[in-house]
Amino acid sequence: MYLFRAPNCTYYTRICLPKNLRDRGFPFDLKVSLLTKHRSFASERNLSVAAKLKSLIKNITTQTQPTDFQIAADDLINQLRANFDAPDHAEPKQAIPIRTTNAYQSDTPKISANITNMVSLKEAFASFVTSKKLLEIRPLTIYQLESRIGHFINWSSAENVADVTTAHAMLYRDELLKTGRSAKTNKDYLAACFQFFKYCKLMNHTGINPFEDVKIQKKPTKRADEERDRWSLTELQKFFHDIRFQEQGDEFRWISLIQPYSGMRPAEICQLQVSDIRVKDNIPYFSVSIDEEGKYIKNSNSIRQVPIHQKLIELGFLDYVAKRKTNGTKQLFSYKPENIFDDWSKSYCIKIGKYQTSIGMKANQRPTSYGFRHTFIDELKQKGVDEIIAAQIVGHVNPSMTYGRYGKRLPLAQLSQAVNMISYDLTL
Repeated sequence: MYLFRAPNCTYYTRICLPKNLRDRGFPFDLKVSLLTKHRSFASERNLSVAAKLKSLIKNITTQTQPTDFQIAADDLINQLRANFDAPDHAEPKQAIPIRTTNAYQSDTPKISANITNMVSLKEAFASFVTSKKLLEIRPLTIYQLESRIGHFINWSSAENVADVTTAHAMLYRDELLKTGRSAKTNKDYLAACFQFFKYCKLMNHTGINPFEDVKIQKKPTKRADEERDRWSLTELQKFFHDIRFQEQGDEFRWISLIQPYSGMRPAEICQLQVSDIRVKDNIPYFSVSIDEEGKYIKNSNSIRQVPIHQKLIELGFLDYVAKRKTNGTKQLFSYKPENIFDDWSKSYCIKIGKYQTSIGMKANQRPTSYGFRHTFIDELKQKGVDEIIAAQIVGHVNPSMTYGRYGKRLPLAQLSQAVNMISYDLTL
């Protein structure tokens, strides 16, 4: 539809842009007032306006940005309106709003672009990874971003960043849904692509983030509280009561016991130093922190004090710590960061998997080492422990905006009381 009359009887030219341009962030259509209520004048002006606008649209290239197109369209419309010629006896000339944009010399102006050179996906990707490394992001996170974004780049037929449209993003999402991965994994892939194109948009490689509105909306098969696997009491007893557990060595046994009684992450435990076992107000606790020698944490909330459960003390954990201290050993355990990800818990996780297999816990049907953490958190919930207390113990973001931003850390005694509410009835 090129010519229509508005409710106030003024005529307009209206041109819809192609879908492939709309997917790149260009407007759905252009509406231009012809500044007349007389159809004969409107028809004549419409011929000129429609032809010029269609020619402008044809000049759009892969380099053209939506904002630049709008500027060019505004300039062209102003020029065309300035040339409208309505006889004085037919109707008076209407005031023509002129926008303050640079005038173009030709009848069909060329569309300027902020992008001086087309940037390839691979070139932008390399720059993105370099930028992330400067932020001192953990190697594992870098690896995951490289793997997930690289998957999209290899799948896509686009060569340059500016060539990627929302249509590409939608088709890629559909491709992910066909692969049989979990919904969470697919979300992680889309989130990585969103992060990459956000960077590209900020770097002016493209005018849009094609993944901005692309979501995975799959019908959930589990409730939110069922998505994290925890250890059942039967599984805990099978794991800790088997005679082969005592044969695994002190380090393996203590790391395995600390997890369900503290909610600490496996890597947080494996990297503990003897000096991280401290006492405050007669309460022994784990000090979770970082240093310059390779210890790391997930985020700032992970820096915390975790009271040592009374069960661990009864089993002789503090005696084990004293022995390590007497021997002059810096690390509480002998595990070290491994592989390119500096993973402290790699060897332990391999060992726990082998142990589970040896006692008949089948792969893909058994809870993981990380499941001890989920078990601890679930036990706190079942005991009615306030979420604010639980969050501080396990190193989560405080769920309350007010307490999280302005509230002080809870006293160790209050945390110790909550930790010692946990009981698994494990008689070793």
